[in-house]
Amino acid sequence: MTRWPGVGMRMLKSVLAVWLCLMLGLLRPGGMPFYSAIAAVLCTQPDVRGSLKVGLNRTVGTLLGGAAGMGMLYALKGMGVPALGAGHYTLIALALLPLMYLTVLLEKRPATYITCVVFLSVTISHGADSVPWLFALNRVVDTLIGIAVALAVNFLLPGGRGGERLKRGKGDALRPTK
Repeated sequence: MTRWPGVGMRMLKSVLAVWLCLMLGLLRPGGMPFYSAIAAVLCTQPDVRGSLKVGLNRTVGTLLGGAAGMGMLYALKGMGVPALGAGHYTLIALALLPLMYLTVLLEKRPATYITCVVFLSVTISHGADSVPWLFALNRVVDTLIGIAVALAVNFLLPGGRGGERLKRGKGDALRPTK
């Protein structure tokens, strides 16, 4: 008979962090708790140190990607590039190279992925918005809320070490088994 792995603290903390983000989203008009929830899931790690590390990289990437995305949208409008056309998409794709390189120069390579995700989210999803800075700002704020909630939950609740699991199992249930 196969034994199922137990539910780990990381799972419970992730669910709680997402729920808190969604509830906070109800209090914040204009916000999108979707981005807070994603940040909360990604930043909830087995321990506080891991959450701080992921949270810092996510913060750096979010700020870089959000600022670059907002700047790109204004530059494209200033150049008269039609929104969401071939030229728009080509310039967005090309802008990824210096953006990625910037994370290398800043010695923040782990932030490269989220920098690009936020940049693409701002420039593609909201490329035709009349006020692009508003989405970029809300995207950054929502992500920072998710990071803060994940850090708070991870700090306040016990870690996911083997003896603190709800059911029997080895290690963190969200990690692949070897």
